[in-house]
Amino acid sequence: MSLILGLDIATVTGFAWYEPGSSLSSIKTGLIKAAGDNAEEKAESLGRQLRDMIKGNRPDFVAIEQPMRNVVSFKKTRQTLAGPVDEQTINPNALQLEGLVCAAVAIIGGGYGIPWETIPSSTWRKHFLGMGRSPGFDRAMWKRAAIERCRVLKIDVKNADAAEAVGIAMAGEACQRFKMARAA
Repeated sequence: MSLILGLDIATVTGFAWYEPGSSLSSIKTGLIKAAGDNAEEKAESLGRQLRDMIKGNRPDFVAIEQPMRNVVSFKKTRQTLAGPVDEQTINPNALQLEGLVCAAVAIIGGGYGIPWETIPSSTWRKHFLGMGRSPGFDRAMWKRAAIERCRVLKIDVKNADAAEAVGIAMAGEACQRFKMARAA
């Protein structure tokens, strides 16, 4: 058997331990909260917690939700003494998320030599929920769908981050890199 760790990385990271072929109700889930005042401190905190988690129960493969590769800019109106001023900006959390994923990959692959894969949200959702994209679905609707799917499968999850980690872990089983690691 192979043990897959699924990670939905963010400031609050959902995780799921999935063993293909075992009962789905045996999937263990939880959360890691990255502590710190800035992106670097949060990356260190996440890395330390992942290191401790992996020391206690080493997975054979790690599936991670791939952060968005394009940082979208948007217009923001800022009030000044001279009146409103329009400016282009980005969501800094999008950059922080990439840093957290990189910290995790450095520990998992670089530190422990564990095979890993990043999986786009549309790919793991298609695998786990049966649809990768749905017009009109917002972030909250996707999260509710993941929780509901876990409930149907009788997988105990505490929140949407853990439910999404289950979907990511289960989609990890379908990855080419997982299949190659399993065969080796």
